[in-house]
Amino acid sequence: MKPDQIILVCAQGWFQLAEGRCRELQPWADVKGSALVVVEFAQSQVGVQSCKGKAEYAAAIIEKAVRAEGAVDGPLQVFVHRQIRHNDSSSVLYTAIPLDLWQQFQTWSQQQPDHCLIVPLAGLFLGKAADDQLQVLHLGSQLHAFSAAGGKMHYAGATAIGSDPADLHAPLRTVVMQLKASGWTGAPKGLRWGAVLSDDLDVERGLLGKLAEAGLNDARLMPHEAFRIGDVACATVLPHLLDAMDAQAIQAPWLGRMAWLSERYVVPLAALIAVMTVGLGAFAFFSSHLIEQERTALQALRGEAEQLRQRVSQVDRANTAALDPAAATFVRQLGFAAVHDPIQMLATVRQAARPGVRVQRVQLIKTDSQARPRFRVDGVVDGPANQELRRFLAELLAQGWQAESVSPNDGSSGAFAYLLKPVVPGKSI
Repeated sequence: MKPDQIILVCAQGWFQLAEGRCRELQPWADVKGSALVVVEFAQSQVGVQSCKGKAEYAAAIIEKAVRAEGAVDGPLQVFVHRQIRHNDSSSVLYTAIPLDLWQQFQTWSQQQPDHCLIVPLAGLFLGKAADDQLQVLHLGSQLHAFSAAGGKMHYAGATAIGSDPADLHAPLRTVVMQLKASGWTGAPKGLRWGAVLSDDLDVERGLLGKLAEAGLNDARLMPHEAFRIGDVACATVLPHLLDAMDAQAIQAPWLGRMAWLSERYVVPLAALIAVMTVGLGAFAFFSSHLIEQERTALQALRGEAEQLRQRVSQVDRANTAALDPAAATFVRQLGFAAVHDPIQMLATVRQAARPGVRVQRVQLIKTDSQARPRFRVDGVVDGPANQELRRFLAELLAQGWQAESVSPNDGSSGAFAYLLKPVVPGKSI
């Protein structure tokens, strides 16, 4: 589905591209119709980072590294645009921006009457057939270059001091030097150049000639679409990049991306849903007796579980001195897990976390040989620590779990750890 309009947000201002016209907008103005909003975030950092460990922790690792460098002040929002996984690490193309700026964009987009989805500029490097190319985007005084080849990713960026075309020659050489310094050895499919917003494509072609002088051959312009700003002609590569982009480039909740894509594929999806409906109806007809059998088996299992709880409770209250110490310890741990279902505990913690609290792990542990087993939860607070933690702990208490603070294993800002114990009316276990 093509949007009714493209909104470009950059250092030069806010621009609306629609119906062959380019109009300047007031920042945070309301927009009518669906829109894809391409943003070159101010005070941001774009780069490629190698992250050790599990790929799921890449955003947290990058956040910690960017905060240590001091390139972006305050709490951060990290967008993982693309991730290439290796045996014990992963390479990540990311954008890191101030969290309050991202929250401002989210609030504005949600207030619009139609789809209004945010696409960070670096997310446009994920288009179809982007691999094995060097892609360079020119926007104002900024140059952004990205290449993915041989299982590796490379990014370089530079800023011109002036606004004349000649002022871009030095940043262009800087970008090439940065790429080569990062280990980039060339692009088998050549170089593709795109102007995000340009009033003269001949200037862009002249810059391609400078790349040839730097030894980068097979440099060509991407397809550009013409627009008019008043009586002045301009061109942009954005329609071409947005048409070819991966859905992962859109920074929106999963449901919002699916709603956007569903409008593009509404007819095929309708046919697929019809086929699935018929199939599910047939499946339900022939499997009703199986459902009844499973229900009977479930009731039997519940009865056995209740008997197990009663037996474990009796053993726990009885004199366990006659038991072997190792057997007694095992019985007590089994009793806690039988009475307080770990699976149910995971659901309770997940419900209490909500946006703003990232739970890293939930464990059933013993702090020492004399203590009873306890659930331990470790996590990180994304937002204001006091407010988010108070809400998180209040939710747990409402579900019958009292939290005792312990030292977290993670030394990053906002990290926390608690031992959880069930609260019984009139008695704490």
